[in-house]
Amino acid sequence: MELDWTTFLLEVINFLILVWLLKRFLYQPVLEVIGKRRQRIQAELQQAATTQDQANQLKEQYETRLVEWEQQKRAAMERLSQEIAQDKEKRLRQVDEELEQQRQKHRALDQQQQVLWRSQAESGALRLGGAFAARLLRELAGPEVDQRLRQLFVEQLQALPQSELARLQEGWQGNNPTVEVLSAAPLDAGQQDLIRQALEQAFGPCQGDWQFETDDKLVAGLRVSAGGWILQANLQDELQFFSEAAHGG
Repeated sequence: MELDWTTFLLEVINFLILVWLLKRFLYQPVLEVIGKRRQRIQAELQQAATTQDQANQLKEQYETRLVEWEQQKRAAMERLSQEIAQDKEKRLRQVDEELEQQRQKHRALDQQQQVLWRSQAESGALRLGGAFAARLLRELAGPEVDQRLRQLFVEQLQALPQSELARLQEGWQGNNPTVEVLSAAPLDAGQQDLIRQALEQAFGPCQGDWQFETDDKLVAGLRVSAGGWILQANLQDELQFFSEAAHGG
């Protein structure tokens, strides 16, 4: 079989034309499509990488904020614990102060109650003592006691301090006062003279009237009044002292 160069040449030309046509109308568009797809994939990969970076940044920010939030939460819990502890301590101090005030109040009330009980006990003792002394002195009252009280009256006049004498002398010597002498038992002339002499010796001469009267309520002794003052040496006034003391007077 002989080689036909003309045919061969035409086949080569046809092949080259076919290759050009394939490259021009098939291969080139395919390459363009592949290139565009590659570019799109690269863009998507780049976008994915960017998105991943953003996601990583967001994750880091979230983790950072989470750490900060945990720190803030711990700090807030510590502050709250401190405030609770301080408030608890404050309330405990207030309770202690209130309890101390109540204790002091109760102590004061107890002291007042003790003072009241003591006062009542003392008043009761004074009443009992006064009643006993009154009964005893009334039973013992007699001429001897009466005489002894008159003698005691004279001795008290002689023992008065100068300041007291001066005060009593003003009422004694002014406006001629009436001298009233009360006695538990009647006084004879000699006993009256003795009382008069003792008074005038102490205060000076009296220009007023002298009245000697009897009052059995005195039980024993004397009571002398003149110029607004009173001198007493009798059992009734002494017993009255017990009664007034027993009633706080």
